[in-house]
Amino acid sequence: MVLLKFFESRGFALALNRKILLCTIALGLSGLFVCLGFWQLTRRAENLAGAQTRLERFAQPPFEWGDGQSLPADTTGILGRKARLSGRWDFEREVIIRSRTSEGRPGIEVLTPLLLGETGRYAVMVLRGWLPAPDGLRANLTSAWPADLEAAEFHVVQVEGVLISSRDGRGGPLIHVPVANKEHIALGGLDLAQIRKHLDYKVSNFVLRASDPEPGTSALKPARTIETGGGLNLSYALQWFSFAIITLAGTIILLRKERAHEQSKVL
Repeated sequence: MVLLKFFESRGFALALNRKILLCTIALGLSGLFVCLGFWQLTRRAENLAGAQTRLERFAQPPFEWGDGQSLPADTTGILGRKARLSGRWDFEREVIIRSRTSEGRPGIEVLTPLLLGETGRYAVMVLRGWLPAPDGLRANLTSAWPADLEAAEFHVVQVEGVLISSRDGRGGPLIHVPVANKEHIALGGLDLAQIRKHLDYKVSNFVLRASDPEPGTSALKPARTIETGGGLNLSYALQWFSFAIITLAGTIILLRKERAHEQSKVL
């Protein structure tokens, strides 16, 4: 009889410890999910503030540059501004930004150096637009080139667009793609650090996203527009909050089922 009571008390203690452990884990996970949800809301607020700043800059008059001497080295305060640049295209050193979709179609974005000034030793990389590519890599770049390529190399053009940023390290693995008997590099993102290694002239610290493709390049579609919303952070936040609710509700249901099972045993 004494042994029976001992084992019953021992079983009760183990069950109690199990419930405490289960509640502790559930509360810890729920707390973590809630913190992650609020972190996503903070990111959303930061994105909205950044988008508002870009919209305010976009409404300002455009910068106009025709040489590398007048370009500011620090572009932090002018990203998102409109700009009008004059220079000559260097199609031979065009860069492919791979795996870019447009309206659900796979393709690439075309990044072309625009040589500024008379010496042509300073360039701004221009995101000219989007081209279709079934594999997200090998597009027909020549379809976005002028008919007279040699004459275009000496022709000064004026390009309007918006200044966007580049972040070193987001280019991913570098791939060489042959186009018209010339190898072009393909990257996974705007990574000027990698691009500079393959160009023999100075490259600006920012990128110009062209507003419209050049006349005569009907194959090009406009590149991606400025993000003006909070992104997907609100959806992510709601997901984390849902995980917290599901964890707590599931734990409560499980404990109630165990309690009902224990009571049925007693009866």
